[in-house]
Amino acid sequence: MENKRIAILLATYNGERFLREQIESLYAQSLQGWTVYVHDDGSTDGTKAILDEYAQTKDNFVVLDYPSKGGASANFFSLLKFVNASYYFFADQDDVWMAEKMERCMARMELAENEDTDRPVLVCCDACVTDASLNVLSPSLWERSGAHPEFLTNFDESVATPFVTGCTMLINRKAKDSVLWQQTDKATMHDAFITLCVFKAHGEVVPLRESLMYYRQHGDNTLGAYSRERGSLTYKLKHIGYVLRKDWALLRMLHALGYGSIFKFLKYKSEYKRRCREAENKKKGNTE
Repeated sequence: MENKRIAILLATYNGERFLREQIESLYAQSLQGWTVYVHDDGSTDGTKAILDEYAQTKDNFVVLDYPSKGGASANFFSLLKFVNASYYFFADQDDVWMAEKMERCMARMELAENEDTDRPVLVCCDACVTDASLNVLSPSLWERSGAHPEFLTNFDESVATPFVTGCTMLINRKAKDSVLWQQTDKATMHDAFITLCVFKAHGEVVPLRESLMYYRQHGDNTLGAYSRERGSLTYKLKHIGYVLRKDWALLRMLHALGYGSIFKFLKYKSEYKRRCREAENKKKGNTE
């Protein structure tokens, strides 16, 4: 893998509490031959000191110095734009990666590329949801959220993208080239927008059904783990404003990419929900 030019993009902001543990998990990876590229978004705690320490002691740890981008999404987009590599992993400052995460994701990436070397590919894995102390709250983020990646396989079906979480994501260079940079200001978060761009370019989004990292929930997450409760009718009625804002944000991104009418969106969203309900009912039947 030494000649693959793998980049790990790490966006930081006031992350000193968990940052060192995350960086150490990167250096404990079974797959080596990569470089970490970091941009800090204006931290006022000890984050920059930690980054400088690693930059001084590790040859493959590069801190990029340019003005603050004003948020996690813009920060990750800036890293992706400025860093030249063949493959890109995205790392949050507060998680912990299992030792085989990069190796397993790269192996799946190579399988996808062997089928079509000229296709944008995004590989994403599942994650263990934990509390601040890394006690496991759920062994599967997808199970916790009720997500069914198998029903979201093309641009028309892109009506629900929470299953692609940035910190689980690996993309190839073709996937980066598919990003419509002039529309990134419409992005709610980088992970959802990149996923939509890959689908728009007729690329492949590959869900790897293994929990390969600890997705830490500590109260200060930018977004945090989506839960199945948020998909319930009771929750939606109680938090109608949040639900509408979330749908509007997704519609805004889709519209920027030329998705089509809201009626198309509603049609495919209804179909996705129907298929999810059928899958959940089948799962319950198999376990009873």
